[in-house]
Amino acid sequence: MDVTQAIKERRAFRSLDPIEITEDLIKDLAFHAQLAPSCNNNQPWRFVFVFDPAKLQEMRAGLSQGNEWIHAASMIIAVFSRKEDDCLIRDREYYLFDTGLATAFLILRACELGFVAHPIAGFSPKKTREILGIPEEYQVITLVNVGKHSAAISPVLSPKQVEWEKARPERFPLEKFVYLNSYHQE
Repeated sequence: MDVTQAIKERRAFRSLDPIEITEDLIKDLAFHAQLAPSCNNNQPWRFVFVFDPAKLQEMRAGLSQGNEWIHAASMIIAVFSRKEDDCLIRDREYYLFDTGLATAFLILRACELGFVAHPIAGFSPKKTREILGIPEEYQVITLVNVGKHSAAISPVLSPKQVEWEKARPERFPLEKFVYLNSYHQE
């Protein structure tokens, strides 16, 4: 699979089947994240790969309502960083951007391997830090939920989530976010 194919095939599916989580898989995903660019090569990203069934059960306490589908994930990857670990150039803090790049590389690699790697915003960063022992000074940016796409629609999904499972949500037309030579309001 090439990069274009991985980008096209990447989907935020919520109907998941289990996969085997191995140390080799974790190292593979981490290696691909490690290759992401970052300001001055600071590599500010940090990941906790959670795959122990008891710890996955514990992670449920930090999920927002409507994210019960994550209970079927074989692994949850907590993505976190802090601004002190990356470039601070005047009012520009690069750590979120750079951590996002590394996370995208990890997600695309998971897709290339035939897995779903679905990042979410619906969780409690505070509870996640408590459960995983992440220090307070780190910002938990997302949780990436990993499994295999299931052909069966998960019964816990809302009607809107079921709709998103069946067809990729519409993407904005390029004209909505691409400007040539200067920005102009629509």
